[in-house]
Amino acid sequence: MTSVLIIENDRDSGPGRLLDWLDARSISPVVVRAWDGEPVPGSVDGHAGLILLGGGMLPDEDERSPWLPAERALLRQAHGQVPVLGICLGAQLLAHTFGGEVQGKYGQPEKGVTSLTVLPAAADDVLLAGLPLTLRAVESHQDQITRLPSDAVLLMSSERCTNQMLRLGQQSWGVQFHPEVEAERVRRWSPDRLQALGFDRDTVVADAERYAVELEKTWSTVVGRFLSLVA
Repeated sequence: MTSVLIIENDRDSGPGRLLDWLDARSISPVVVRAWDGEPVPGSVDGHAGLILLGGGMLPDEDERSPWLPAERALLRQAHGQVPVLGICLGAQLLAHTFGGEVQGKYGQPEKGVTSLTVLPAAADDVLLAGLPLTLRAVESHQDQITRLPSDAVLLMSSERCTNQMLRLGQQSWGVQFHPEVEAERVRRWSPDRLQALGFDRDTVVADAERYAVELEKTWSTVVGRFLSLVA
């Protein structure tokens, strides 16, 4: 069976509905819980794709998260070899590893359902071609990619965060948002944490529930296109 290597960077940032989308295509997930001490492989050999999940650390906070050097090395090995998808921290790792810049607590935070603008460069992108010019996604971040690698293509932006989706080469993508997150996970977010960031918990949850069907349709399509490169 075709397999995809998935790296977990945080206990609370699991693969979510990615597992359903993989299962629907008979692709096996091989999940490495790096945050729990499971070793990050040195290569993607034997796997047809790589997905890097989110986490609350910066991509170079090696003392806090000592597996990050191995994850960056894995990303360098995988880039150009197999399709790569970086989500939130995963996108920041992609940008940082290939010459971009990420800053902590930069600008304004984004939490919950957020409107994204699809940029003209996405017109011929294999994941985004033909989609509406405005999409919604679940966000959960304070840190941002503040400078893209010199050869990156910017595909999406939002009002609070310019660098929402990028592509490097022909088959490595990073997304600042969370296509894998369902309303159920949003309901578990800390009300106090949301309030401290300037968000009302009831509103955030209500939006996640209100747009649940739309979010599933949009991101099952986009991630499905990614997985079609893997299968």
